[in-house]
Amino acid sequence: MYRRIAAILFPVALVFVIGLGFWGYQENQDKNSLLIKTENQYQRAFHDLNYHMDKLQDELGKALALNTRRQLSTCMTNVWRLSYSAQNDLAQLPLTLMPFEKTESFLARIGDYTYRVGVRDLDQEPLTDREYQNLRKLYKRANTIQRDLQKVQNQVLTRQLRWMDVEMALASEDKQMDNSIIDGFKEVDKLAEGYEELDWGPTINNMEATRRVKHNQLKGKMASPEDAKEKVADVLDLPDTNGMDVVKNQKGNYETYSVRYQPNRGEDYYFDLTSKGNYVVWMMHDRTVNERKVKLEEAQAKAIQFLDELGYPEMEATAYDDVGNTAAFTFVRKQDGALIYPETVVVKVALDNAEVMGYQAENYVFNFKEERDTEPSITEGEARKNVNPRLKLKDSGLAVIFNDEGQETLCYEFQGNLGKSPYRVFINAKNGDEEKVEKIKEADQNRL
Repeated sequence: MYRRIAAILFPVALVFVIGLGFWGYQENQDKNSLLIKTENQYQRAFHDLNYHMDKLQDELGKALALNTRRQLSTCMTNVWRLSYSAQNDLAQLPLTLMPFEKTESFLARIGDYTYRVGVRDLDQEPLTDREYQNLRKLYKRANTIQRDLQKVQNQVLTRQLRWMDVEMALASEDKQMDNSIIDGFKEVDKLAEGYEELDWGPTINNMEATRRVKHNQLKGKMASPEDAKEKVADVLDLPDTNGMDVVKNQKGNYETYSVRYQPNRGEDYYFDLTSKGNYVVWMMHDRTVNERKVKLEEAQAKAIQFLDELGYPEMEATAYDDVGNTAAFTFVRKQDGALIYPETVVVKVALDNAEVMGYQAENYVFNFKEERDTEPSITEGEARKNVNPRLKLKDSGLAVIFNDEGQETLCYEFQGNLGKSPYRVFINAKNGDEEKVEKIKEADQNRL
């Protein structure tokens, strides 16, 4: 009898074991594929960073040798473009757990400074001796930073280091792993600290002061580490704060608490909260995202529900970016029918189960105002007359933006195509001036 039962159960068990093995193999293959893709993205961003820093240094050197003002203006705008490209490259690297604000601030200031020089009429306001000396110092500093980045790059290539290991080392604070990349970037950040000796002029200094003031004007009291953990527990709907680690650090011009929570092995939550007011400015849920099963509309609804639960006012989804098995939705606050672009929030949703995987709210937290002036002084028709007639308009509306001086400005936003390329044009709703023209990125063309 037992032989008969065994004869029946053995094939069933064998099929089950084979199926389980195949499932495990497939899961491992999918995970390895995701890790390889992520590693390739990190490697590309790092090599792009080196390329853009190299070109930035070349352009700064060229600026010192130029004699004609027209060429100098072109050179300055090239430096501005390259500095922001380098910032974008940095943002794609897994350095969020490591203080790196000095290099980011250095690149931002170079961009702001060279843009202000590049767009002004150099025939009427030629380069001063002080500005020339600033360019010399920037060139030397950029040269030193680039050399150190090249050292890191050489180590990555010759020792075949992986950026995924950097991410693991930062998250786990592992002292045994090869931290050559981390040490190299810490040295780069230390070199960038010297930019503060430069005289950037009143415009750039005022912009920096404005950023600091925004933090000081946040509503609320100074939070404790326990307050930060309780806020994270509230966001994640947890009964307590068990298993959370918190560290106080400096992020740019303001202090934050960084909270890490690990509910399961291979799964981590990371949060950044302001020390004043205890506002969540950044969140990431680090886990493997499986095959997509959720439609974009359902994912967007989940993102809206998440913002509602956090107490956000009326927010409008203006764009989404569909990458891999996740979708990142950009929301902008709406007041009296006007889009308040300084107040943006990005919510990242997994497309396997519609779970919120990430959240970026720094712009909203620091730029929020309960009321703004949304009353235009000119009509939309009057503003439309100042839009390039070659632009085939498709959409329009009121919007608040930051102008080139960093000031909030009420505008009419016009969207349209020039040939096959989409653009948005912002016309000042008070005086009709053309404030800004932007080519719409591919991701921003996606609207639900």
